[in-house]
Amino acid sequence: MKGDKMDRGIGSGGAFAWFFQRISGVFLLVALLAHFWVLHYVSGGDVTFQIVAQRLATPIWKTIDLAFLVLAIIHGFNGFIMVIHDYIHNHNLRLVLVSFIWIAGIVLGLLGTITIISFQAPAGGGL
Repeated sequence: MKGDKMDRGIGSGGAFAWFFQRISGVFLLVALLAHFWVLHYVSGGDVTFQIVAQRLATPIWKTIDLAFLVLAIIHGFNGFIMVIHDYIHNHNLRLVLVSFIWIAGIVLGLLGTITIISFQAPAGGGL
């Protein structure tokens, strides 16, 4: 279909989406390595609910975990959308799938955000 919008790449996210995937992937790799280092080496490798609860009781860790969550969701769902634009050529199907991805990303992002922000460590530090 010469000359239509899909043929010209309009609406695919273009260079920005491609570049964002690379940059966010690097940040996610660094964040993931830091996450594993903190969980498995700083805390002695014994990851329990109590250790996670103590960590999530501090605003700085809530902020770090929230940033990690948001970046991971944006990175993952942007990747899904890029694949949809690359392989789904039917405009209506592409619209439905991209809309579903946006809704799923927003719902999962909100659920994760609510979970992290509202988490309260049990009184007394135990279960």
